[in-house]
Amino acid sequence: MTLSQKKRAQIINAAISEFKASGYAATSMDRVAQTAQVSKRTVYNHFPSKQALFIGIVSMMLDLISAATKMQYSSERSLAEQLTQLANKELQLFADPEFIDLARLVIAEAIHMPEQMIETMQHMATLENSINYWFECAINDGRIHSDNPGLASSQFLSMLKGRCFWPQIINRMPMPSAAEQTELVESCIAMFLSHYQPKPE
Repeated sequence: MTLSQKKRAQIINAAISEFKASGYAATSMDRVAQTAQVSKRTVYNHFPSKQALFIGIVSMMLDLISAATKMQYSSERSLAEQLTQLANKELQLFADPEFIDLARLVIAEAIHMPEQMIETMQHMATLENSINYWFECAINDGRIHSDNPGLASSQFLSMLKGRCFWPQIINRMPMPSAAEQTELVESCIAMFLSHYQPKPE
């Protein structure tokens, strides 16, 4: 990392700490600078406003999601094997307490700034399209019967998030055990393929 990149990372980590402790509204750029151990001018050189700083945090979260869900479609591997890999990558991300804390922070504060989140939601849609591409490839390969890859991917991921994301975000519940996660993944894949996999003639 360059010095500038290190400073940016320091500022974002400091902002996350301050937003968690005091909330978005009560956090000042002065306080972020103090926590990051940089000058206020350095903070503003990277982020011209507190809103821009928050969007930087959201972008970091989305980058984590993007990195965790990238997977190339293979016509030679079974759908179940590939969906298992995709699901396990998602669950590994959701099992990270720091990611869950970050997601909880972003979701809670984003409610209060809908206009500023439009660009971020568009970015998220782009990331979801990268996930959709796997499903689109499977559809084009004739192995998934659907004309809507976005709906198919959303339904599959929503089954996982119903047990291993939203309960942890909203109710602060612990992640299911490894055995429970395995059972969940197998069940989700079975339900998904029972509906979307073409029936043999």
